[in-house]
Amino acid sequence: MKLSLLLALLLVAATTAQERYYHDSDGSVDEGEARAEEGYYGNGHYTGYRRYTTNPPNIGRSFFGIRQRDMNEIVQSHWDGDEKMYTFGEGFDEIIEDKIVPEICHLTSKNYSIYNSYLLDDFLLEQLEDMSPECQSFKCDVVHYAQQHAARIFVDVMNATSFREGVEVVGHELSRAFSELNFCTCGREFVRAIFRAAPFYNANALHTMTDGEIGGYYKVMRNVDVKSLGKVFDQLIAGVCASVGEETICLDNIVDVLVELTNRYNVTYSEWEAYSEAESRKFEKKQEKRCDAFFGVVRAFQKASDYDFDDLDPSDGEDFWEMMFERLGAGSNALYCAKGCRKQATRLYPCCLRKMMENNKIWDNVVNFIESVYHFYPVIEDDVYFPGFYEMDADKSEEELADWISWTVPDNLREKFMRVVHGAKYCEGKIVRCYN
Repeated sequence: MKLSLLLALLLVAATTAQERYYHDSDGSVDEGEARAEEGYYGNGHYTGYRRYTTNPPNIGRSFFGIRQRDMNEIVQSHWDGDEKMYTFGEGFDEIIEDKIVPEICHLTSKNYSIYNSYLLDDFLLEQLEDMSPECQSFKCDVVHYAQQHAARIFVDVMNATSFREGVEVVGHELSRAFSELNFCTCGREFVRAIFRAAPFYNANALHTMTDGEIGGYYKVMRNVDVKSLGKVFDQLIAGVCASVGEETICLDNIVDVLVELTNRYNVTYSEWEAYSEAESRKFEKKQEKRCDAFFGVVRAFQKASDYDFDDLDPSDGEDFWEMMFERLGAGSNALYCAKGCRKQATRLYPCCLRKMMENNKIWDNVVNFIESVYHFYPVIEDDVYFPGFYEMDADKSEEELADWISWTVPDNLREKFMRVVHGAKYCEGKIVRCYN
């Protein structure tokens, strides 16, 4: 699928978010819904038989198809003095207090049994208990934090009036959670404990999710390189948590980049129709040279390869991934390296992000994990199975199977991938400067 098609779908979603119609199951317009919206927003604007609100559009709710009546069922509100508080409905707090808190906050490897647990098992509890003393309460703190803030965050995201506002809300809440939960220390230790325990996880929840057929889970988790995947997350957390100021971490800079990308998307969206229907190539070129939009990125993506996504799919192996990375890499190059736009590109390139992209430990471990999944894939697809003692049936010949399990990620494929995720590094001529 072309990037232009993907962008067009996003534009349609944005349009839908701004012109949300309300209908009952029989197709008739729900006028009560429109009135509820008017009470919710203040003075909305409604027209004729097909009533809809345009003042202001709630991008979050419209994008996910959540109407005001749904919001009233999902979230309940009350006033605590001058502050409006939110809680989830359907007995959410009771489930937290009666079910989740006793297990997450009070269960230990000493008082654990298969009868008093659902999410945790004894080995996972042992790994969590190996966390540093300051982080022993982390998992319980997360539950209480979610209980206190999750409903409010949900409302804020759903009621965002633009994609930019939605990104800003998520970024602010992540920054707050990282700080209040000491995620950069305790969250990192927690993730390490989870990955250590993952290959041996045996809680009741796993039996429920697999209908008791847990053998497949262990076959996968014991054969793919979970350890390397855990190292990837560990290094990413370290990068996101890198200090870039007295009270600022790299996460805040990354959110700023997402806000800037959202601004460019908004410009592209507002002028997409004029660009896509332009009769003059001169006008298209003018738009593609702009530093505040994605027209040049779309054009670069389209020109990068003779293949379309309709010609190949992931089952074609390296050919598909080379084509995809080549196209995405061209788009990344246009984003960071466009002539006359290096200054604007700096706003997309915080120095802490550059350090993350240059951390080969991350990408070496990504490669290790991908190779392990590739080597195990014939077993996942039942191309190889064992009907009896020392008996192996395979849909591949011995030579094909030997080639398959000796495969490694080609250097040129890795480089093309890096041109996607770290496009600024591969600009010709003047380098793109990062900012602190």
